[in-house]
Amino acid sequence: MKLTPSRIIRALHRRLFLDRKGYGRPIDKAALDNEYRTGNWDHFFDWDELPRHLVLAGAIHHFYPEVAMLDLGCGSGRLAQLFQVYPSRRYVGADISTEGVAKARALGLRSVEFVEADFETWRPTGQFDAITFNECIGYARDPAATLLAFAPHLSPGGRFFISHHRFGKNDAQWRRMEQVAEVEVATAVMSTKGNIWDIKVLRPRAGATL
Repeated sequence: MKLTPSRIIRALHRRLFLDRKGYGRPIDKAALDNEYRTGNWDHFFDWDELPRHLVLAGAIHHFYPEVAMLDLGCGSGRLAQLFQVYPSRRYVGADISTEGVAKARALGLRSVEFVEADFETWRPTGQFDAITFNECIGYARDPAATLLAFAPHLSPGGRFFISHHRFGKNDAQWRRMEQVAEVEVATAVMSTKGNIWDIKVLRPRAGATL
């Protein structure tokens, strides 16, 4: 890709301002579809990814023994698959990737609805006890604004559940999200390959704005 003055300016703006302020890095839908189509993201079903999925699912069940759940960035459905052992009143998974949603639907999970949707613009019907961003909040243009947008879709007493791979400037993203939501509990999971995921449960701050 040829470096033009405008691209250099955008890259500098990204590195010197957006990253430091905690803004996300959106990914193109075509790129996501390619990852699923080629099998590059089949590793979500591997042993190395299992502990963080189990912690996330267990945390949701701990707070809500029979949950209404919105799984944003559901991808190929791994979290939904593992959550089958827990009772739920409603489970909706949403992802922008056509390929990812197709793989999720192919799992044939009971009582799960998968929707192809972009969480930057799509909003669900009804409210949910738990709204999870499973390794996708970093793709939001503004992670904090995304939490604000989905807060009205939390039931009274509802919570956000976020799994976020520890890398780069995601500490800034956490700080930005904490402007609008308070961390209630948090933990971290490390894989045998040395990957670390932060898993946090957040409650919206009353009257929060950006």
